[in-house]
Amino acid sequence: MTVTESKPETVVPDPGITPAQPPLPPEPAKGFAGILGTADHKTVGRLYVGVSLLFLTAFLVTSMLVKAEGMQQDSLQFLNVATIFEVQTLSQIGVVFLGLMPAFLGLALFVVPLQVGSPTIAFPRAAAASFWGWLLGAGLLVASYLGNGGPVGANIEMVKLFFVAFAMVIVSLGLASVCVITTVATARAEGMNLLRVPLFSWSMLVAGSMWLLHSAALLANLLIVSIDTTHGQVLYGDPANRWIQLTWIFAQPAVLCLALPLLGVFGDAAIVATRIRPARYGVSLGAIGAVGALSFGAYAQTAFHPGLITEALFVLQSLAVVLPLLVLLGGIGDSVRRGRLRVTSAFLVSLAGMLLLLGAAVAGGLYAIEPLNLGFTVWGAGVANAATAAAIAGVAAGLFHWGSKIWGHRVAEPIGKLVFLVVLGGGVLYAAGELIAGANGQLPVLPDGSVENLAANAELGALLSTVGCGLLAAGTLLVILAVLPAALRRGPKADADPWGGQTLEWTTSSPPHPANFLDPVPEVRSPSPLLDLREGTSKEIV
Repeated sequence: MTVTESKPETVVPDPGITPAQPPLPPEPAKGFAGILGTADHKTVGRLYVGVSLLFLTAFLVTSMLVKAEGMQQDSLQFLNVATIFEVQTLSQIGVVFLGLMPAFLGLALFVVPLQVGSPTIAFPRAAAASFWGWLLGAGLLVASYLGNGGPVGANIEMVKLFFVAFAMVIVSLGLASVCVITTVATARAEGMNLLRVPLFSWSMLVAGSMWLLHSAALLANLLIVSIDTTHGQVLYGDPANRWIQLTWIFAQPAVLCLALPLLGVFGDAAIVATRIRPARYGVSLGAIGAVGALSFGAYAQTAFHPGLITEALFVLQSLAVVLPLLVLLGGIGDSVRRGRLRVTSAFLVSLAGMLLLLGAAVAGGLYAIEPLNLGFTVWGAGVANAATAAAIAGVAAGLFHWGSKIWGHRVAEPIGKLVFLVVLGGGVLYAAGELIAGANGQLPVLPDGSVENLAANAELGALLSTVGCGLLAAGTLLVILAVLPAALRRGPKADADPWGGQTLEWTTSSPPHPANFLDPVPEVRSPSPLLDLREGTSKEIV
């Protein structure tokens, strides 16, 4: 018997037949169980945004109470001398680490995978773990203050709890930053090199990298202070010295990197508003990267080196950060001139943020000029206040821009015009109060709640700061009111692309499918892939 083997024929697929797509992932579980067990980056992003907005509003209100005291020790109305400093430190930590940073990371966890054409975030379970770790750390941090802890509290056990809780918050936000950075670096669609990455995703790559560097230094500070406190030493762990060793993260230049994502939100909102291809795209990417590099501040710890603010590196860094901000604003201004401007809420609010950030950078440059004698006064707090207001504007603009994509229903666009006025006015007043007091030689509040010297215009400065902080809190509430109907799935449903966008997130439905993209992601050949599809071109602009 003879067996003859023949090579099987090669089957040539019919070009008219679409190859089968891989099976889609199952729909995520619904309800509370689905939230607890989710690894969907979109759900995690929504959780971060929702909770952080509540925290941000609450801590802006507590900060307003501190400002309302007017630094007049004989006329305290809301707080006593023993608690005013503790509430002030809690407000600073809360606004930055429980409000603004997690809000930006929540936006990034949702939007960045869509912008780069990825079906999910890198390390999705780590992203989910970062939220729950952050939320637990936030609860413990607030509890430590309520138990007379915090950095200068009298209950040593609650002070130790503060160190642990603050470290949990920092590590959790760092973990979320790693997920975002890795997604931009490794999960981009075919053809999307770093020169074609959308501006918001690029800004989160820069911001996340800077936040990780700062977080490592801040954790080292916490570890040193915690060990010294635990073992009863009086150098780093002395109650009068604990907080001062952590304040560099809220001072220039480090505080400027808090608003880095604003640059990407502004760029993407401006591209949509002007309705033309972005010119000199590589210059915009470089400007955002330059602002990030010039906002590195882990070395600028005046607790260990008070004379640092007069050294050449600090002075040059403080002055130079203005230049890339002007470059980015000039590029967008040129696009406005060439395009057909459609004034959206996102564009207006982000423009307010850019003006506040530019003001913070200019004020920071003045702070570093030694003959002006602004060093170690509350002028530095005015710089931080302006940067904080800019970051608030960035969060608000991001929610107006991507809110319909996040929740699938339209966000109340007219409220954005009011948010623009409230946040811009609030930010100006919030910063001006401290700048006026600093120009008159006002020094910061001491750990015992007292003030070493009271400036002549202290009451005016406190009034302006109080009104400004109240307006920022009101602006945050307006943002919540604008997005709440959409978050509750009420109101008109949103289109997949309500703006005529140019980047990949607008190719998918609102809200996106669990797999993000039902159709294959087109090859990216320019920074404006959707515009390429509409025009049938692949023009490269760098």
